[in-house]
Amino acid sequence: MHTGLKITIIGPGAMGCLLAGYISRSGLPVSILDYKSDRAKRLSKNGIYIETGEGNFQSFPRITADASTLGAQDAVLVLVKAGQTANALKQARPLIGEGTVVVSLQNGIGHEETLSNIAKPESIALGVTTQGATLLREGCVKHAGQGETTIGLLKAYDLSLEKLNALSRLLTSSGWPCSLADDIFPHIWKKLLANVGVNALAALTGIKNGDILTLEHMKRLQGLAVIEAWKVAAEKGIKINLDLDEAVEYVRSVCTETAGNISSMLQDRILNKPTEIDYINGAIVRMAGKLGIDTPVNEVLSTLVKVSSARGWKPVKPD
Repeated sequence: MHTGLKITIIGPGAMGCLLAGYISRSGLPVSILDYKSDRAKRLSKNGIYIETGEGNFQSFPRITADASTLGAQDAVLVLVKAGQTANALKQARPLIGEGTVVVSLQNGIGHEETLSNIAKPESIALGVTTQGATLLREGCVKHAGQGETTIGLLKAYDLSLEKLNALSRLLTSSGWPCSLADDIFPHIWKKLLANVGVNALAALTGIKNGDILTLEHMKRLQGLAVIEAWKVAAEKGIKINLDLDEAVEYVRSVCTETAGNISSMLQDRILNKPTEIDYINGAIVRMAGKLGIDTPVNEVLSTLVKVSSARGWKPVKPD
């Protein structure tokens, strides 16, 4: 099967490799844009290796660090860490043509502001996914859990919607279930609530998602962080379709469903990479400040992650 769509994924991290691996395994053309030319060469030679509970597989998508060799694409999927978005998009300029749809499947909130520097609002789409991925080593990913993906346009536009529909069908046929939403922001905020209640806590304590629920003090802290985020969403008029208690229970259900997963921010800690805290708990604090809402729990969590990350997560050694 060949859909005729030209697709490039920006970022060979856990989720980028996982998605490219599934598309490529289905016999469909897909490329990965990497900012490191040496890594791109290694990945091109060795391929992408995916470990799943139903068996492992290897695939060989096209991987390059030179966007000009790929040309304008029908769809560009942004899967780099939030703080890398601006630089990644500069490198990706040759990929963005008149009819290109740019889709962010990144954690957190606020990516549309950066995407708008390179693409028109009517060609920008945002999305969320509950697919689980853990990068075991370069080019090797553990598919940590099946999930759903939802994407939606920032601004209604028929031509972009047509391509987004085609992309959704392609992903679904590749074993990556995907649906479209008329209003993507309730989905973005629902995922944000889960990230607010999981990522920082897991990173700071070094525990897996499910372990948060086994510790009463952690459960209480999680609830307080989620409540603050829910109040910000409510003040902004975001219709998440969850009341306050339901929001907390939803986040706890995510912990249960992903009990054995290592959160993305804990993976950042393990690899000593920059975190996305500014786009998760930190984003809640910034938005709350503009609305005149106090969010002390998210402020403390955000500050602790920033300080710990700046120190390389090193423990203090007594004299």
